[in-house]
Amino acid sequence: MINQIQFTLTVNAGKWIIAKAISELECVKESLSKGKLILFGGTTVSSLSEILFGTPLRLSGRVTPRGTVTAFHKKEEIPHNMLFTQGKVYDLDRDPFAKNILKKMGKSDVVVTGANGYDIYGNAFLMAGSYGLGERINLLAPIHTEGSKLIIAVGLEKLIPGSALEAIKIAGRNSSIWSMGASVGLVPLLGDIINEIEAIKILVGIKPVVIGRGGIQGAEGSSTMIAQGDKQSLQKLVDLINWSSKQILSGALESIKECERGIAACSRHKGCCYKSGKYFSNIY
Repeated sequence: MINQIQFTLTVNAGKWIIAKAISELECVKESLSKGKLILFGGTTVSSLSEILFGTPLRLSGRVTPRGTVTAFHKKEEIPHNMLFTQGKVYDLDRDPFAKNILKKMGKSDVVVTGANGYDIYGNAFLMAGSYGLGERINLLAPIHTEGSKLIIAVGLEKLIPGSALEAIKIAGRNSSIWSMGASVGLVPLLGDIINEIEAIKILVGIKPVVIGRGGIQGAEGSSTMIAQGDKQSLQKLVDLINWSSKQILSGALESIKECERGIAACSRHKGCCYKSGKYFSNIY
């Protein structure tokens, strides 16, 4: 008889499992010991920061029921994009010394980012509500020019139908005359995608099969899966599921509250119906 379990992962539980798997990758361990590790702020990568360093990252853009919005308040002393090297943590957004370190990136260095979407072909992208993705665009380029490794931490709920390349073509900050939140462009990402399936394979040695998506009462966006394996591996998976289900959303507390009309970010966001006051009627 085949040993088999069925389980459901909420989106947040999935974030923590992905983060834990990335923390166990040999390339990440190597970057911590003798290279550089860069973390680009988002809830999944913030979970990784908590696992590795005991501290969450500041959150910026996010998608909520109001659409593509940002943080209400951004406390400057909490990093959004973080660099770890030689036993020290640096704030990549504001530390000139850290930016100079980027010029010395190489093959033993790792960058971890989230994503807002990806397709079945492995193409992923980030949403950009500010010009040129803000400071982050200057941090992404050295990954490829210097031969560093990019890991894309992204949950199954962000798997889009169709082609990410087509989505990138149609999106744009100046393309929509009305938007729930900031109108966004899409920036392509080229790297290794780690979702819940890959994460469980890394941590437990079992590759689960998705048999259902979505749910209600907090399980919206969730993934129901089946895993087969020996009893020891399945018990390890159950322990992992129990651990992840107890975790809360990662992110610096003051950055979790979303934006309101009239904050500083409004000046650089386009198409936002909340900014214009043209909520759900009178587009023109």
